[in-house]
Amino acid sequence: MKGIVKLSAVTSLFNAGFYLATSLIILYFSDLGMPEFLIGITMTAARLSYALASMFAGSMADRVGRYYPMLLGFLVGASSTLLLSLTRVQSVAALLLILAWIGYSIYSPAALAMVSEVSEGTALSYGWYYLFVTAGQIAGQALSGSVIKLGGYYFAFILGGTLCLTSAVMTWFWFKGNSPRGGMEVRILEDFVRGVNIMMRNEYLKYLAISLSLHGIGFTMSFTFIPLVARIDQGLSEPEIGLALSLWSLGNLVATLPLGRVTDRIGGREMLIYHLAASSVVWWIYPFLRDAPLIYALMLIQGFVGAMDLPARRLILVGISEKELATAIGSLDSITFLFSSLGNFLAGYTWYFGHWVPFVLGCLINTIGLILLTKVRPR
Repeated sequence: MKGIVKLSAVTSLFNAGFYLATSLIILYFSDLGMPEFLIGITMTAARLSYALASMFAGSMADRVGRYYPMLLGFLVGASSTLLLSLTRVQSVAALLLILAWIGYSIYSPAALAMVSEVSEGTALSYGWYYLFVTAGQIAGQALSGSVIKLGGYYFAFILGGTLCLTSAVMTWFWFKGNSPRGGMEVRILEDFVRGVNIMMRNEYLKYLAISLSLHGIGFTMSFTFIPLVARIDQGLSEPEIGLALSLWSLGNLVATLPLGRVTDRIGGREMLIYHLAASSVVWWIYPFLRDAPLIYALMLIQGFVGAMDLPARRLILVGISEKELATAIGSLDSITFLFSSLGNFLAGYTWYFGHWVPFVLGCLINTIGLILLTKVRPR
């Protein structure tokens, strides 16, 4: 438990800083004069970069240990977030956001694999980890609007970057002895190929990746413009938007452990089926709400729905690929993020047909993924 607590402390602190700086980045880009279509392109590039980096990051974590990827990811996230405070140039800000997402992607597979090493590798152990990590996300989202109102986006970027940098320092103190496999060797092409091979060897992983990619497209189409819909159509202020997003994370926090137990009983695939079905319902409803209490309630429910997802995915991967767990995690995340990044582009494109269109179309795409998931079973 001591290892889980230390690991959760550094990752939740990074999450707090990351989400404090980026939760309302869509509004920042809008205030810089960036058109919605270019905002969608920027978010597409960020998720695409996350996808490509996750593939080699997972394989690297299996090869050189967990410490170096975690430290590198925290440092990249911290530096890019701090540098955001120094620019108001659209292209530079977009590039720095992409680097922040890359930092997130580098540390994540290593940290998730470490959860399995210091615990029993059950969905419940991942539930404990996500509980602490989500708490950091809630703090960042809840504070983002108030911090921006108090000191502007500059203050949010400085404070968020400082928290990310603190995570790197804590990792250096606590985990620098966990690097038994030599130096920090970066073999991007080799690690990417290795990750692809793991996906291709397992037929169920291939179908799972396709289903979750469609789910990811639907999610990003719905999620991209939640802050803009909240500001333009629902009349919420920045602090109120930050509160809504934090309620989403709060629902996730409250439901993570109970649903982790349920997942251990019914299986990861079954929980993912329920997750995809419920997601379509809440995404469809959101853009048509106008009353703040109803918006807050739906965000809380969406948190419950979101809590069904990640522990179920990790439980499936532990059973399929125990020896190369970080690589399997990185590979699945890479493939799903690679294709789900299309959702940001589609959201920016369809925004002009009606602010509700990205949400409804995202639900329909997600439903196709749900149908596919019900047709395949692990062998």
